[in-house]
Amino acid sequence: MIFFNSKKEIVVFVKNKLISTDTVLPILIEAKEKFNISSIVVVFDKIAHDGIKKNIVINDAINYVGRELYASKGATNKIIRKINILISFFGLFLKFIRGCKIFHFGLLDEEPFRVIGVLFRKNIYLLQSDSFKHTYDQYNHIVGQKDKEQIMPVGDNIVAFNNAMGQLYMPGISSKNLYHFGPTRTRKTWIDFSKKHSKYYFSKYHYNVDLSNGCIVLIVSFFGKVEMMNNPESTILDFFHQTVDVLSDISIPVFIKPHVFSDMKIVNDAIHGKKGFYITYLHPTILALKARAFICNSYSTIMADVRSLGVTTIEYTDYKKEILIATNNKSIGYQYVDYFINNNRRVFSKTVERVLLDKYVVNNYQGRISDSSGLLNNLSR
Repeated sequence: MIFFNSKKEIVVFVKNKLISTDTVLPILIEAKEKFNISSIVVVFDKIAHDGIKKNIVINDAINYVGRELYASKGATNKIIRKINILISFFGLFLKFIRGCKIFHFGLLDEEPFRVIGVLFRKNIYLLQSDSFKHTYDQYNHIVGQKDKEQIMPVGDNIVAFNNAMGQLYMPGISSKNLYHFGPTRTRKTWIDFSKKHSKYYFSKYHYNVDLSNGCIVLIVSFFGKVEMMNNPESTILDFFHQTVDVLSDISIPVFIKPHVFSDMKIVNDAIHGKKGFYITYLHPTILALKARAFICNSYSTIMADVRSLGVTTIEYTDYKKEILIATNNKSIGYQYVDYFINNNRRVFSKTVERVLLDKYVVNNYQGRISDSSGLLNNLSR
């Protein structure tokens, strides 16, 4: 029976947003390749499940390291949904008893799941959700957003990828086993996995695109209200259209990577009849291997990924005056944005031209190997 096999396993409870899945996958790949540890990625809601299925690379990576367990099985009826989750947890509980490692991003610190953290605390690992440290959170108070209250983790193990993890500064946290692992998506195993499969992905999903001179990637976000913008209701949409107009004049392909909540009718209407634009669902790391620049109209955490891989990043947007004062006329994610242009289309256009003047060089980032935290060796035991 599947629940009684003897192989080493990791059970991962991910959040609805793909960022947690994206953060943990490089660790799961490394555990698979170095120690033959299989993983089960547990999702509860349709948003997370559909996001995984739509993100081709993430879906394939999950199947490579193990499998996805869709605990609710998509049930909309509350009773059936609870029954499905209980059945799934019964199987997982047997794995917990057998000593599998359990990763989570906060779920097991909340009721009713906290009991799992208490019962199996030695094998519980709380992971930081984002691989990179971002500065945008420090500006939330300007638009009335409050910081999330931190809860003391019940498990014995904390895995941090940067020093912005709030739990690291809680009283009594020193009694936990702390693993300072560093950014996961700069690991050599993840980079090698991406390079190995990139030709296949581009040939399968974008076989008719000439990438001999690279490409531009436009990150598309949610088109709704964004409080940090000068006009919260319309800035993102207006600047998306401006960006498409500017990129219509360049000679290399433009990949548009939508957010899970992007209105695709708006995207398709904007590029209708324009040559050289392609919608993509490939992973940012795969795209970064061919990209000359990534562009966004509202700071995206993707910029941290690709900037860390050596790709040029551009943010063309229109912040509120209060935000510009607080950031000293920089991006809210300034450490990962090479060129920040606030409401100046001419400068944005010239910046794109300047970037494309540089000779295209294939990305040769190699990735990190060392693990001074000891996390991987601990997982193998």
